[in-house]
Amino acid sequence: MQKDGRSLTVGNQSVTYGTCMARRRFLVRAGGTLALALAGPAMADKWPSRPIRFVTASGAGDPVDLQLREYLKSLSPALGNVPMIVDNKVGAAGQIAAQSVLLAPPEGYDFLLASANFTITQSYFRKLTYRPMADFTPVAMTGSAPVGLAIPASNPSRTLREWTTWARRQGGALNYASLGNGTVPHLYGFQLTNDFGFAATHIPYKGAGAGLMDLLRGQISFMMLDIVNLRPLLAKQQVRILAVTGNERSPHLPDVPTFKEQGFSGYDRTGWTALMARHGTSPDVVQRINQSMDRTSATDEWRRKRAEVWSSWKPMAPDDIARQMQGEAAAWGDLVRRVGVYGD
Repeated sequence: MQKDGRSLTVGNQSVTYGTCMARRRFLVRAGGTLALALAGPAMADKWPSRPIRFVTASGAGDPVDLQLREYLKSLSPALGNVPMIVDNKVGAAGQIAAQSVLLAPPEGYDFLLASANFTITQSYFRKLTYRPMADFTPVAMTGSAPVGLAIPASNPSRTLREWTTWARRQGGALNYASLGNGTVPHLYGFQLTNDFGFAATHIPYKGAGAGLMDLLRGQISFMMLDIVNLRPLLAKQQVRILAVTGNERSPHLPDVPTFKEQGFSGYDRTGWTALMARHGTSPDVVQRINQSMDRTSATDEWRRKRAEVWSSWKPMAPDDIARQMQGEAAAWGDLVRRVGVYGD
């Protein structure tokens, strides 16, 4: 079998890559369903019996990666102390990480640490070779944080209305940073320019650090980013946050109003991370790891650690996580179609 661009040559026949992926998904799902039916509870009883891999789109050493590694140390005893491996698959708005998990069998040994970008990809990337909401099953929520509108502290604006008035006077000379095309900072930044009627150029970065450094230098005009990443700069008074997303103020930023409070709708979605399994993973395995993670997350140790980085958490059943994600996917899809911004 020879791969040629987005087509595959098998013998004397040529088929598209997407067709191969679709056939592969069908065969794997069919085989997985049959295997689960034959194995029954025995699979869950033996799980886990080998190392578990956790795939993240975060770069090694960034805040999400470091907290995941610390968290797994606390989670390990609840799962029999089997080795836990963090696999960093950076790029393409999380697609590389997601596809890495989809290539593994649904046996409960490969999980994806998804971010809120997960609910954007299916509408933003029209040629996506997998279906995020159908090909994955939510397992457990690991944390959330509102997204803040951050501007350099040197900017004279003190309120959202002052800043948007200032932005409209700049005649399109503004730019904004994101964590890549099709990410929450990208789409929220684009939404901001459309809602408030000013032009700005999108500058994608591979990580939050580089974008924030350019924000401090004044090379970036603003950035929509979760407050976990903004916290260190805010503590040094190097940035100013004019508004946060969500339906209520963050307890870590009680003086910063939400967009909703200031009369602007469509900014209720926050940043979050959640563990996802391949569709077809045993429900018993999903339930066991959900309960184990919720117990770990509810400990005083992890309540303290989340508070230190301005992250929030509440226990959620897999079905509740799925409903939240479906709602967010619909909202992001409406935005993408309304403004006509696509990744392909």
